[in-house]
Amino acid sequence: MPIPILKPFVLFCLLAATVACYLPGLTGHFIFDDSANIGTNSLLRIDSLDFYSLWQAASSGGGALSRPISMASFAVNYYVSGMDAYYFKATNLAIHLVNGMLVFVLVRLLLNLYRRIHHSTVDEGAETWIAIAVAAIWLLHPFNLTGVLYVVQRMTSLSALFTLAGLVLYLYGRKKLLDGARSGFVAIAAAIFVITPLAALCKENGALLPLLIFVTEGILLRWKTSDQGTRRILMAVVGSAAIVPVLFGLFYILNNPGLILGGYAWRDFSLTERLMTEARVLWFYLHMIVLPNMAEMGLHHDDILISRGLLTPWTTLPAIAGLLVLAGGAFALRNKQPMIAFGIAFFLTGHALESTVIPLEIAFEHRNYLPMFGILLPLAYYTLNPRLHLPSLRLRRMAFMALVILFAGLTAARAQQWGDTLLMRTLEVERHPYSVRAHTDLAGLYDHLPPTSREEAIDLYNKAIFHYQQAAYNAPSNISGLLGILVVNAERGLQPDEALIEMLEQRLATVPFGPPNKNSLIGLARCLADGSCVVNAEIIARLYRAALSNPLLTGSHRSQIVTEFGNLPPEIRPKAELIK
Repeated sequence: MPIPILKPFVLFCLLAATVACYLPGLTGHFIFDDSANIGTNSLLRIDSLDFYSLWQAASSGGGALSRPISMASFAVNYYVSGMDAYYFKATNLAIHLVNGMLVFVLVRLLLNLYRRIHHSTVDEGAETWIAIAVAAIWLLHPFNLTGVLYVVQRMTSLSALFTLAGLVLYLYGRKKLLDGARSGFVAIAAAIFVITPLAALCKENGALLPLLIFVTEGILLRWKTSDQGTRRILMAVVGSAAIVPVLFGLFYILNNPGLILGGYAWRDFSLTERLMTEARVLWFYLHMIVLPNMAEMGLHHDDILISRGLLTPWTTLPAIAGLLVLAGGAFALRNKQPMIAFGIAFFLTGHALESTVIPLEIAFEHRNYLPMFGILLPLAYYTLNPRLHLPSLRLRRMAFMALVILFAGLTAARAQQWGDTLLMRTLEVERHPYSVRAHTDLAGLYDHLPPTSREEAIDLYNKAIFHYQQAAYNAPSNISGLLGILVVNAERGLQPDEALIEMLEQRLATVPFGPPNKNSLIGLARCLADGSCVVNAEIIARLYRAALSNPLLTGSHRSQIVTEFGNLPPEIRPKAELIK
């Protein structure tokens, strides 16, 4: 096969292999946040594509910016195929394939500019193969699976799509500037000022695009242009786009500390504890990117131990020191090994929002969907560069091919597991036995599986109760396990356990009321409202009163609880005199 035809053929085979790996996972159900954001979101159930319907759907999201582009895409999915998880996941897979091709184009442009600026001896043919290699390991990496099969994380993949497109557009403009054509500023301005808002309107991470451009420019491209005037304009445009928003954000936060610190009132960890924990989490991410381990991966990572001090656990201090060494190493290598420095800086910048001060949950795999590009590019570049120790090139190529095959096998195996909801949730518990959410997910599934006999009904009930009990035991600050037991027994008309009610009251009155506990209580209210579960009205009043007595239940979280319970049918709605 002639070389010009071979490369497109390899790209086609790569896309086909990605589809083949993911196809078994498309049969899985909606999971975790999919339900609240998509399944029960009535505003997504549109029957026409008129502006008003799409606007209502686009405005129904969460986050600081409501993520309207992502939400509108879910509404279009519903309009075309109904509330069928298969087609939502298939759309996510299509976005993933487009992103893979954008990765290929991005690497191809980046290496071309890198060769011209740094006088690299890698020829164009080798650059193309390296670009294909990066796209391959990125498309087939098992750590990217949650960004595809966890439907609501279309927010992440769509944001990444615009971010990658913005980087590609920027590099196209930079190529023109290097050729002496100032018309390249049009593409550069479009990438920064048009694509960045689009990326951020999918998910707030998209706002990092100017910073990623700044990192790319400062480490790899070095502001190299055809003349000094163009260089000064470039530095002014990129520098201001990247740095001014950061300075403005820092100034605003310092003058309004409650914007960040207020969120920690709902969490069972402080700002300092989160930062210390995230140092360990980033090393976990790096470990999974370079040496993925199926036994350690999962939808939920709420079992990660919080760092309560520099030596609690003892790995906290080494993790922090290691990150400082990593960042310092990137700075020291910026001249001798700019590709390594760029990769480290890109990875850390990609985590600047979700792995620092914002009071989000500790860890999710999809947070690496774009940042892992920074690790995979140097890996492919140094493994497949024919100018680096030519005698070992064949061995390096074989090792890299083995790595691609390994990633494909792990992704295919993981997708197969995710295609079977019971198997997936069972494995989640086996791999993360201390995860509250893994246990409550499996318990909820057992509770709703239709039994084929009385014996099986008893067995499913016992399994549901067991896993709800494990969830309650694993996290004394979480109410979901206890609420699960209450609802399961109420569904079967069983007498409520007073000790259970008292324990639930105690937790509702004292524990941090973050999103997990708030959502659990709202879930109970909605379950009662639609008649899916039946709990004694007096018990509802006791739980409601305990929750409202919690000094940590404030602001919008408190308003949501009051609204949800106020919407209950009159016969079970808590009476005013019972909640004083």
